[in-house]
Amino acid sequence: MPGKRTASGSTSTDRPSKRRRSTSLDSIESWDGASNQTLRVYLVQAKLDDKQISEIYRLIESHGPRDTDGLQLQLSNDPNKADIIITNVRMPKRLERHLDWRIAQQKAVVTPDWLKESIKQDSPAPCKLFAAVTQLQQETAENCPNLPQEREEDHESQEASSRSEGAFSQPREPIQVTKPTSQKVKNNWRSRYACARASPLVCPNQDLAVALNVLGRSRELDGLFANALAYERAVAVIKSYPNLITQETFKRDVAKLPGIGSKVHAKIKEYLEDGKIAETESILRSERYQSLSLFTTVYGIGPSTARHLYEIGLRTSEDLERYHDVAPGIDATELEVSESQLFTPNGQPIPQGNIKNDGKIPPISVKVALTLRKDFATPIPRSEVEEMHRVIMAELAEIQAGCTSTIAGGYRRGKPQSNDVDIVITHSDVKNGAEIIKGLCTKLTKRLHERGMITHVMHLSGFHTHNPLRTEHWDSLEKALTVFRLPALPLTPRSQSQSQLQFGPSAGERRLYRRLDLIFAPPETYWTAVIGWSGSRLFERDLRLWAKVEKGMKFDSSGLTRRHDSKIFVPKSEEDVFKILGLDWVDPTMRNANA
Repeated sequence: MPGKRTASGSTSTDRPSKRRRSTSLDSIESWDGASNQTLRVYLVQAKLDDKQISEIYRLIESHGPRDTDGLQLQLSNDPNKADIIITNVRMPKRLERHLDWRIAQQKAVVTPDWLKESIKQDSPAPCKLFAAVTQLQQETAENCPNLPQEREEDHESQEASSRSEGAFSQPREPIQVTKPTSQKVKNNWRSRYACARASPLVCPNQDLAVALNVLGRSRELDGLFANALAYERAVAVIKSYPNLITQETFKRDVAKLPGIGSKVHAKIKEYLEDGKIAETESILRSERYQSLSLFTTVYGIGPSTARHLYEIGLRTSEDLERYHDVAPGIDATELEVSESQLFTPNGQPIPQGNIKNDGKIPPISVKVALTLRKDFATPIPRSEVEEMHRVIMAELAEIQAGCTSTIAGGYRRGKPQSNDVDIVITHSDVKNGAEIIKGLCTKLTKRLHERGMITHVMHLSGFHTHNPLRTEHWDSLEKALTVFRLPALPLTPRSQSQSQLQFGPSAGERRLYRRLDLIFAPPETYWTAVIGWSGSRLFERDLRLWAKVEKGMKFDSSGLTRRHDSKIFVPKSEEDVFKILGLDWVDPTMRNANA
């Protein structure tokens, strides 16, 4: 294992000495609800680079002890004396390398996003929403210095009460507090269906899940989709198992679970004996797997096309560039130049003045996707997802007032970083909302294109009537799958509060191109759309299977219907969808059925 670390609570030996140290005094009083007392913050530096650490320290120091009201923070060198522990480590075993587990159970252990949200509202944010380690979520809520557990439970009961009134519930923006998954669901790991189990983002057996996922992914790349699904189901079973799998627990519990066939059984047994799966290690080293994985990261290239490219001799991204006539090494900074290089059939360049600009949003091509591959491969931090959401909803408000939205996808499932951004939008007018939002998707997309934020579209569809007899899973909602880029930050001096919130690029720096999906749903199908676009993939698959097999119903993002008479159900909240389907509530952070 690289980078040996001690189990000490101190991180001073884990990082180079050039990193900044706290200059705090740990004898000060901690936050107890009074506006003039100070929260002591300890930072676990693991999984943070120098720039991130420096920025976090600067933000804490900028809100140091003072006589005025508001958020007051103090750096602490001792985790025992800290009120808040900030870390980007998500796995318990890894956290134990840097922090005594007994200390972690007695503190509020949160992600850096807690700091950002606290600064934004100038008071400590609810810790439970930013719990860094799933297994410590309850302890983090109990030890939160500003929001005791009883207050959180009161808040959750108020949420449940508002949902039971029968009115259309609008999601909270930008933070949504949802009812937590019950212990009953967490104990339901023997269920056949992933939608009836609790699957945390990081499980006690995450390394095993990742190893099996590589086997499934390799089958998928080779076109063996049934085999890939078998491994995907096995991974989902392991994600929901709440205990560490040992020889004893495997024989007693896991080996008998649905989804653990003879082949998977042998792979898990090998992992338990050797600490790894030989086939997984071999696949990761293979040129074929590396090439196919690389090719399929480019939009427009699926497993079938990737195999064809490999069979004709392509291996690297440079090979792809030559094959698609893309200038070597080109990246997103040269996108406009790349797109302007149009040629006649005989290879002669077309003068730029002869190209008509009809104002239409250009569709993305493999050539453009290759140009953007580095930007697309860069994960999107939660802060940027939220910034995109704010910008988009501000632009939408100029077109149509009264719209509300939810950020779905991996962001909603609690991922610290996303590959793309999914935003589900509706209108708060229950009676006329369906009519109001018609055409809004196209209008918003065009507006964002005119403002230089949407550069290309992958798919743009208008609304069409829900069809309960449709067999494919592509819903009937208005949607735009696009390439999006935030405008550069202004070069003019910002206020102190703006500067304090700036974790991302500097003023004037080029923003990265991102994949953005905009989904418009009528109020009556808003909550099915939110669930349908939140994932994970196998959770959604099993939700459809449960509806069909167990309830004789059809579920997808655009509606919930009964199969024998096409009766349409109208859920009034996200939890109501689960109730109609006869399922216990599973909160979004427990729907991570895929590795």
